[in-house]
Amino acid sequence: MSRFLLVMLLVCFFVSVVLSQGSNGRVGTSPAKTSLSPNVTTSKANKTSPGVSSNRNSATPSRPSTTLGNTSNSQRPNDVQERAVRPSSRPATYAPPTTAKGGIADRNTKAATLKPAERGVINWMTLEQALEKSKTEKKKIFVDLYTDWCGWCKHMDSTTFVDARVANYLNEHYYPVKFNAEQDKDIVFKDKTYKFKKNGSRGYHELAIFWLNNRLSFPTTVFLDENQQLIQPVPGYQDAGKMEAIINYFGSDSHKKTPWETYEKNFGPKK
Repeated sequence: MSRFLLVMLLVCFFVSVVLSQGSNGRVGTSPAKTSLSPNVTTSKANKTSPGVSSNRNSATPSRPSTTLGNTSNSQRPNDVQERAVRPSSRPATYAPPTTAKGGIADRNTKAATLKPAERGVINWMTLEQALEKSKTEKKKIFVDLYTDWCGWCKHMDSTTFVDARVANYLNEHYYPVKFNAEQDKDIVFKDKTYKFKKNGSRGYHELAIFWLNNRLSFPTTVFLDENQQLIQPVPGYQDAGKMEAIINYFGSDSHKKTPWETYEKNFGPKK
């Protein structure tokens, strides 16, 4: 009996030793599994990092705000939607000046009475007529972009465009075009058809939007080169003296080599 108990005690001791070793083996695997966590974390960090870096590299700087006007503000009747063009290092950029009262033209400015010899008549034509004439004689195209409700457009008609120097220069060096920005006639320009688009109680012509880069402003004069490529739109009312300088600037191709500030400073009306 004592031998049996001794054997049982030995068996129990042996079993306990075996179980103890097995338990230690299982605990021993735990740190090994845990040690993978830093590697997994690092892997996730590495996967995230290129994405953040890519976002930084792919981010494009915001474009400078365009200075031709604000569409939401351009629908007010009898108002000048002038916007000063920011100075630019590019010679081709003309910057309309502002007056001491803060606008391209003061509302109280009255047209100077012109003598008969100082008055001129511009040979206005439609865009279609100008494009047809360009087929036989290359000239730049001057576009007076207006609307029926634009009071300052009418004011420029009765002051700036009746000045003899302005009228004579436009007739000689440009095809002068009157273009209603709200006309409903389809127009084919450079193999593309532009239409009138209804917008609320009014609307706009797609070609006006195209020339003004989606920002309507009236009055605006648009300058096209001999191949009908856009040179630049110039927003705001311009008096006769300023308009004479502007049309000479583009008409003589001075915009290709001379900054506007330099040209304006040295420009003198031709006698």
